[in-house]
Amino acid sequence: MIHEVKGIPFQCICKIVPELDADGRPIEYMPQSRYKNSTNIPLHEYGYGPFCRFKIPNKYNGKMGVYIILVDSDIKYVGECEDLGMRFNMGYGNISPRNCYVGGQPTNCRINSLILEMYKRGSQIELLFYETRDRFNIESTLIKELNPEWNKTAGKVSRPRDRQKVLYRKKSLDLEKRRVSMSKYYKLEEYLRSSQKQVETLSYDEIERILGFRLPSSAYNHRPWWANGGHSQANSWLNADWEVSSVELGKSVTFRKVGKEKTTEEYRPTPKEMPSGTKPVSRIEDIPKLIKELYQLKTEGVITGEEFEEKKKDLLSKL
Repeated sequence: MIHEVKGIPFQCICKIVPELDADGRPIEYMPQSRYKNSTNIPLHEYGYGPFCRFKIPNKYNGKMGVYIILVDSDIKYVGECEDLGMRFNMGYGNISPRNCYVGGQPTNCRINSLILEMYKRGSQIELLFYETRDRFNIESTLIKELNPEWNKTAGKVSRPRDRQKVLYRKKSLDLEKRRVSMSKYYKLEEYLRSSQKQVETLSYDEIERILGFRLPSSAYNHRPWWANGGHSQANSWLNADWEVSSVELGKSVTFRKVGKEKTTEEYRPTPKEMPSGTKPVSRIEDIPKLIKELYQLKTEGVITGEEFEEKKKDLLSKL
């Protein structure tokens, strides 16, 4: 499940559930006594416990990005990590004896105790994650905008002291939002990346099952919607090194890996394909119809006025 937070699509990783005893109650731990405290280091303010143990799936080991802890659908904590699995399975979810003392990891103890307390109250606790390398700036900006209850600092990027740093951080999040806004069709990209075929013909129903939502009416009625470039949806196949070979509107779309020659079976006359400017239009009488379809896409907001004029100019040059 995807949770959009300030324009960023966070994935719901799992529910956080402490280890339970036979009666279904969370098992509480007091690990402090296992530490050989030869120098009499005192416990820090969050080191008294009790604590619990919990784990997230191992497949998230090594995943870098920003995570969010939800409690009853409320954002309680925003953090960043270089390794999500390590952060939760060896950090928050398993408090080591040394981390209970001054010089240890008070944040681990504090978050663990809060999770235990919320679970005992009957709350549902969920972990969200967004994989990104720009984790520091995104974490810092989200903390500033959301002000989560459990966060005590602004993140590893210190609070900016001048306007240039403020603008940089805002630009960083804006760029991330713009990037993910282009990835509405990312599941199609993932599907094509994993395909071992050279040519894939998918029905509209199959494409919609892959995406998880219905294609817009423009995809059913206008071939320019399937252009090899110029639109966000095109990135889903172009980024995977595929391109649209032919389209039967409302029925099916044939994709082929970039660099593979068309077979006789998959070839379609270019008027039935996108007027992307890279393929010649062989029938002059189809050009007005294609321009009309492009205009319809412009009025629906699928393409910009600039894109419309560019493609229109290209088509008219073929008359």
